[in-house]
Amino acid sequence: MKDKIVLITGANSGIGKGTIRALAKKGATIIMACRHLEKARPVCEMIQTESNNPNIKMMKLYHASLKSAGSFRQEFKARYQKLDVLINNAGVFCIKRAEAESKM
Repeated sequence: MKDKIVLITGANSGIGKGTIRALAKKGATIIMACRHLEKARPVCEMIQTESNNPNIKMMKLYHASLKSAGSFRQEFKARYQKLDVLINNAGVFCIKRAEAESKM
């Protein structure tokens, strides 16, 4: 995974956290796409330390907002020239029907 850029949603707990841990040990550059950076920061720092891989980064992404997705896309394109692996791990459980906001 050396020189590979990996983007993962739902990265700061559960399966996402385990996936980051495994890929970090293989040398990947990992972008944690997270809604709450303050919750993701300790996970990012812990995995950087335990894997000896400083190339684990966080970027803010609120999946239910098209505006947030557009901002994320622009920031990602400004920072990185490619994306090798996309892992859509984020999930949500809702009792009531809801729709993403439509305005960018």
